[in-house]
Amino acid sequence: MTENQIYPPPYFVDWAITNKCNLNCLHCRGMPAQELTGEETLEVAAQIPALSPQWVIIEGGEPLLRPEIFEVIKLCGQGARQIYLITNGMLLNESIVAQLASLKVKVMLSVDGTDKKSYEEVRRGANFYQLKEAGALLKNYGIFDACNMTLGQHNYRQIEDMFNFAAVLGVPKIVFLGLKPCDNYQDYVLKGENYSQIIPLVVALQAKSKIEIVFDEPFFKPFLAARGIPFTLPVANGIVVSSLSNCIFGDYLFIESNGEVKPCTFAPISLGSLKEKSLKEIWEETQNSKLINKIKDLSTRQGSCQKCKYLNICGGCRSRTFALTGDWLKADPACPFNIDDYFLKGGER
Repeated sequence: MTENQIYPPPYFVDWAITNKCNLNCLHCRGMPAQELTGEETLEVAAQIPALSPQWVIIEGGEPLLRPEIFEVIKLCGQGARQIYLITNGMLLNESIVAQLASLKVKVMLSVDGTDKKSYEEVRRGANFYQLKEAGALLKNYGIFDACNMTLGQHNYRQIEDMFNFAAVLGVPKIVFLGLKPCDNYQDYVLKGENYSQIIPLVVALQAKSKIEIVFDEPFFKPFLAARGIPFTLPVANGIVVSSLSNCIFGDYLFIESNGEVKPCTFAPISLGSLKEKSLKEIWEETQNSKLINKIKDLSTRQGSCQKCKYLNICGGCRSRTFALTGDWLKADPACPFNIDDYFLKGGER
């Protein structure tokens, strides 16, 4: 690496700003035992704009439990950079929402269940009626960006209900997230046959409801292309990069609450600690990491991924693949293409 070498900026920075949470969710990935001090947190926030990410996601734990949250937002948003806040909504009140609105923050509410019973079973310690009140407040202040739904075996049958729920709340967007490594992951993660049913359903419901969607799976757009299912809705950035469909492992940065930096929110790999290095140093070292570049290199894919005609616009979810197989380079076990060899052979009978 030369002193003046210039690297592309990360697409975005995703920061779990605290390990503290007021809930105990079914699918929680778990948090580090330690977190940065208030002073360290502000130092990190001040470093983020220099990397020039297109936007910043602030989450947790529950980010509103971080005392410095509003100062962090101001620092991260320098240069009018868009800030997204992911919250469970239980701590929102008019004063907090008004402050978020004044800072032009876009707020995403984590939902995961569309009625009192299913919601409170997944998001243990939450109150369904408080969730709806939080949504109404955010809508009134014009900063309600999306409902986030993490899909697993426990709730994927509620997708149609989710569209109805979003319509009632008046939220403009639903973000569907794939369940990533957590306790009892094998029991809850969706399989290829589930996705082969879910993806066409989501697109059909979107066309009917006109609610914007983001489907955070690298095989989403390739699967639609293979099936000849039209989907032309422009989607905004936020949790994902709307112009891309492939896995962006290593193309953004995730900061843990303890200052460890990772190439993906769910990857068990540390790129370095912000207690020891600057964020810029860690990003530059990431660009030169043999392991990270090998994982990002699509030519290293194995099994059905290697043969798939959509490899270059997909690549499979690397963190899920590693969690389920112990190998970064194998085919994504949850890919819907794995259940139909017709597509793997290029669609030729």
